[in-house]
Amino acid sequence: MQWNITAPARAVGDRHPDEEAPDLNTAPASQPWPWWQVVFILLLLTIMSLLSLVTVLSLGLGISAVPHGPSKHAKSPIKNVVVLVQENLSFDNFAGGLTYNPTIDNLVNRKYCNPSNVSDPHSLLVCARPIAKNVAPDDPDHSISGGNQQVYSTYHPDLSDEPSMQGFVTEQIASYSIGQNLSRAAEVINYYSPDHIPVFNAMAENFVLFDRWFAAVPGPTNPNRAYLTSGTSHGHGMNDDDFLTSALPQVSIFEQLSAANISWINYSNTTDFLPDALFYEWTATSGKGDTNVKRIDHFFADAKAGTLPRFSWINPECCDYMSFHPPSPIHLGEGWIKSVYEALRASPQWNETLFILTFDEHGGFADHVSPPEDVPPGDDLAYTETAPDGKNTTFHFNRLGIRVPTVLMSPWVGKGVVQNRPHDQPGEFTHTSILKYLAELWDLEILTPRVQWSPSFGHLITDTFRDTPEKLPEPAEF
Repeated sequence: MQWNITAPARAVGDRHPDEEAPDLNTAPASQPWPWWQVVFILLLLTIMSLLSLVTVLSLGLGISAVPHGPSKHAKSPIKNVVVLVQENLSFDNFAGGLTYNPTIDNLVNRKYCNPSNVSDPHSLLVCARPIAKNVAPDDPDHSISGGNQQVYSTYHPDLSDEPSMQGFVTEQIASYSIGQNLSRAAEVINYYSPDHIPVFNAMAENFVLFDRWFAAVPGPTNPNRAYLTSGTSHGHGMNDDDFLTSALPQVSIFEQLSAANISWINYSNTTDFLPDALFYEWTATSGKGDTNVKRIDHFFADAKAGTLPRFSWINPECCDYMSFHPPSPIHLGEGWIKSVYEALRASPQWNETLFILTFDEHGGFADHVSPPEDVPPGDDLAYTETAPDGKNTTFHFNRLGIRVPTVLMSPWVGKGVVQNRPHDQPGEFTHTSILKYLAELWDLEILTPRVQWSPSFGHLITDTFRDTPEKLPEPAEF
């Protein structure tokens, strides 16, 4: 379409005195405007129309002139997060026999063996079988140097060593001088069948099981629990006295939540260790150790009343009867995790709750999957200890611990889901993935480089509510 816009003609009488009178028999010529002026006028009119429309909508419909999108989890159905960290079982040891989903990376249809002497290629092989005992006869070595031997077949791995996962039986024999009793040594590599662990099997079958979730540290309990709650152990690689005197100086999730006015309680059933929140100077000096650390009976009462805080952290008993740490009987541990689940399931808050069950570390029990290497540490502190051969070994917290069983439970997660590697994020699922998820859920700052590297599991929270079992099976005493 061609626009023919002409300037308006001046009236005949409107002329300067010096102008000659026009020839009234000749019509004035119409002069078209330059094209660029036409385009400019049209563009200006369009912009003014759009601005007017936005103003009307803003005033009439209450729409912000500069809309702000919600944060990633602003509409999450999860309002309460409950974390229970049990003790000292590897994934293969506890979940190695699960059969409900053939994609689980475990020991079903897999032959996994260790030599009885990793230095002797002709030594007898000890192979995993689903005959683990209800009460383990020994507590395997789960120190940093013991973990080195189990994973690398040496107490002193260097950059040229590949993780072989062949040293568990050798280390067990060395720890207990049982070279002539391979059936006893085999307890470190044997595993449980679904019939042995009906409670955990039902949890996994009804919710989300991670089959590639790694402990944070290839070592003992408290360094892993520190990583779980702060993203670093501050250079600690053993259960030393700092954990008994509230000496850790770093910021923890508990301090973060208090600063953000998010309620939390550390419910504790432990007797031999301080509850995890009391590892930290801040908890002890702020008064939160008196107000926010409570005995386990408060958990069951709060769950029943529907008054659980937004974040509940549960310490189990440790380490004799229901934490799973040897010599705890497996069936008593099963009864304990059943009681926690059923209390949450019966709570008025269940429909807004995410329950995370994991284990602090592998406890020296075997697993066939190599832990990731070249992982960002929580800080720049290293740890040195004396290995059983009398030489020092130094760990820089740059690789993860061994796989541990982990389950997400909620009416907002899928049924029977098996989560392996993260598909759309770097890193590997590990203990600090919990801190990454909480940071996204509640807009918290990332605590450490390890947390930043860890993937979140927020994608496993769906927008579909579903019914879940009110009761789990009874434990099996065997």
